[in-house]
Amino acid sequence: MTDEDCKLELRIDAAEIAERKRFLDFDETDVARLRAVHERIAEARSGFSDGLYDYLRRYSPLAALLDDEKSVIRLKAAHDRYFAELTEGDYGADYVQRRLKVGLVHAQIGLEPKWYVGAFRKYLADMLPALWDQADGDRDSFLGTCDALLKVVVFDLCLTLDTYIHADKRSIALRDRAIESSVNGIFIANATLPEYPLIYVNPAFERILGFAPGSALGKACICRDDEAGEVCNAYADVCQAISRGTEGYTVLNLIRDNGQQQWVELFLAPVENESGNVTHFIGVLNDVTDRTRAETLMHQASHDVLTGLPNRSLLHDRISHAVARSRGGLNAVLFLDLDRFKLVNDSYGHAVGDGLIREVASRLSGCLREGDTVARLGGDEFAVLLEDLSSAEDVARLAGKLRDRLAENVRVGGLELPLSASIGVALAPRDGTDPETLLKHADIAMYRAKEYGRNGYCFYASEMDHHARRRLTVESELRRALVAGELEVHYQPQVDLASGALIGAEALVRWLHPVRGIVLPAEFISVAEETGLIVPLGEQVLRAACRESARWREAGRPDLKVGVNLPAHQFRQRDLVAKLTAILAETGAHASQLELEITESVAMADADGSAAVLASLRDHGISLAIDDFGTGYSSLSYLKRFPIDAIKIDRSFIRGIPNDGDDTAIVQAIIAMARSMRLSLLAEGVETPEQRRFLLDQGCQSAQGYLFGRAMPATEFYALIASTAAPRPRPRTADLTAK
Repeated sequence: MTDEDCKLELRIDAAEIAERKRFLDFDETDVARLRAVHERIAEARSGFSDGLYDYLRRYSPLAALLDDEKSVIRLKAAHDRYFAELTEGDYGADYVQRRLKVGLVHAQIGLEPKWYVGAFRKYLADMLPALWDQADGDRDSFLGTCDALLKVVVFDLCLTLDTYIHADKRSIALRDRAIESSVNGIFIANATLPEYPLIYVNPAFERILGFAPGSALGKACICRDDEAGEVCNAYADVCQAISRGTEGYTVLNLIRDNGQQQWVELFLAPVENESGNVTHFIGVLNDVTDRTRAETLMHQASHDVLTGLPNRSLLHDRISHAVARSRGGLNAVLFLDLDRFKLVNDSYGHAVGDGLIREVASRLSGCLREGDTVARLGGDEFAVLLEDLSSAEDVARLAGKLRDRLAENVRVGGLELPLSASIGVALAPRDGTDPETLLKHADIAMYRAKEYGRNGYCFYASEMDHHARRRLTVESELRRALVAGELEVHYQPQVDLASGALIGAEALVRWLHPVRGIVLPAEFISVAEETGLIVPLGEQVLRAACRESARWREAGRPDLKVGVNLPAHQFRQRDLVAKLTAILAETGAHASQLELEITESVAMADADGSAAVLASLRDHGISLAIDDFGTGYSSLSYLKRFPIDAIKIDRSFIRGIPNDGDDTAIVQAIIAMARSMRLSLLAEGVETPEQRRFLLDQGCQSAQGYLFGRAMPATEFYALIASTAAPRPRPRTADLTAK
């Protein structure tokens, strides 16, 4: 806005100027008096400016504006001209124009009126002594000149303040016009009254929500339901914001009077008074119906209808972006296929199959990191994109996590269904850099996992890394080892914690490799499980353990039990009980000396079937134990159904006692549970006297671990039992895997 515009908008014309002068009693006599002193005080006038700027620099808000000496010189010259005009005697239209311009500049740069008026006072105070000197002691002349000067000063101040006030009014008017013209609906609600009635709405608000002009005022705020005083659940986010007095946001799904569906985006913010109390709410709303419909269509085009997961198209897009972002970093694509899903659909119908698919989608999503993608490709096929990985071991860990989670039974519509999946893995950029290639290679690897026995994962084999090739080598050599008799069973002592007496042993398999020497189970058990070799391997271990227990009985130690772990594949064999009884008869072992261990996960894979098998084993006099207790399913309701004799506390919990609070609490809870269920208890992995003392104090009867002895060959263990006396009989356990 120019000073001419300001003059016109303020309606300061010749008549207005004359009216103001007349009201101030400012006439030609005053003009003559001011002209008379103009030249006489000219010499002193420069001193007025110096004193004024020294004064202004004492105030930090103004001193910051006066730190540039060149600017100060320029401002001094401007002020000298400004104040010189006070006594020049020309107070017409041009004078008014210049005064308005000064006020307009001050308003535009944000100089507050208090500084302008204060500076004016300082200048006049310094001017008064000069006026007194030029009056030569004539009091009437001095007072007359001062009165004339006061009139022109007030005339000036009024013009300047008019520009300030007009600038504020103009800013407010602009704001009002902008709000009225906004395409966004804007409203203000009174927060001090019930229902938060609307006290202002702009035309866009009325247009968006279908109100007639003026009809919305006084109505309840949009965040209220139609029924008075009842908060609408659909607006929960905004209603909670109102109750807290904070900002809120939501998207409302409304039905217009014409029956059409409408989506409205609503933002709400509190307005506080000087005391900090919320007095009003201001809201902004936008009609996002078209955008929401477009987003819905886009979502439907890129997501699976049944699960809501990304579909193949969106997965392809995300794989492409992930590979481009990684710049050679490691990403992985996993292809998952549910094992025997067709049997579920054929047996129970598609409704149950759909429920199972939705549960799988939920489990997969729950296992992944933020930023990873799980997609449904169709039928019972899923894919997972893992981004920004450090190594192939990270991929294997996550694939194993998915496999284990999907191996847990699913309850759908009152049915408990077994579940497992085969997973193929392709790494980018090693196995491909485009979605089609990576998915194809992951699919190939998935079928290899199925060939290995299902319920496992396999890396793509065309460019397998050293670890993957090693697994193939292990499989080949393990097949030869089973035939060549390279597998040997070692026995880890189990002791009574109170007396330290030997009460049994756990059977642990070792591979006596002709080149590499002793190979621990961690290096080959997983390969055996994937390939199905775990079944003949388990039978060899079971046969060897039974043969040794017969030797112990012949040596006068029928009290010693040997524990053998039953892997999942072996446990699920239909002829398991028949094979066990045949091995007992073949080796001359007594069933009372044998304790079979299964993990919680194995037992829960088919809870009803497991209970039946365990009951049959128990009927044959074989003791039963749950191994690695606390790391698997841990369903106490099912645990009560299983005819077990003992539980073994997993070494992962023993490691932290007695110093780790979490491990301590878990172990105490397991001991208390075992005591209440009248089950025997054995702690695995005991390595320190402190751990032994803690377990004994808590009521744990027995343990195994390096504190009592490492796993040893059969001959060494036989020598050990020959040198120890038999304690009072107490039942105990054993395992196929390393401890």
